[in-house]
Amino acid sequence: MRARVSVGATYRARCERIEQRERTGQHDARRAVKGTRRVRDHEARIAVLERCHGLCENHACLIRDLSYRTSAGDPLLEADHIDDHAAGGSDHPKAMIALCPNCHAYKTRGAGRAALTERLRIAALAAHEALRFTT
Repeated sequence: MRARVSVGATYRARCERIEQRERTGQHDARRAVKGTRRVRDHEARIAVLERCHGLCENHACLIRDLSYRTSAGDPLLEADHIDDHAAGGSDHPKAMIALCPNCHAYKTRGAGRAALTERLRIAALAAHEALRFTT
C-alpha cells in the first residue's frame, strides 16, 4: 500500500524545484527549433466563425452560447480542424468546427475525444452543407 502524499506537499515540492531552476538559470534555457509548418488559410477560420453564429458547434456542449467575449467583443470561440492540420487535415470549413475553449480542450485531450471527433465531423459537414445550399 502506498502512502498518500498531500496535494500541498506535492505542490510545494514542485515549486521548490522550479525555484531551484530559476536560481541556477535553467528556467531561462532556450532550445533551437527548426522545421516548417503548414500555412493555415485565415479565410477558412473566419468562415467557420461566421457559420456558427456565435455558438459552440458541439451540440453536446453544456454552455453553447458563452457569455465570454474576446477583447474585440466577439464570442470566445476557436476554429478547430476536425483532423489535425499539421498531420494533413483539411483547411476547409467543411472539415473545421467552432468550439468553445472547454469543448476544444476535451476534443484535444479528453477521454472521449475519438467519439467526439466523429460527432463533430458530422456536425461540421452538416453546418457546411446547410449554408452551401442556402440562398
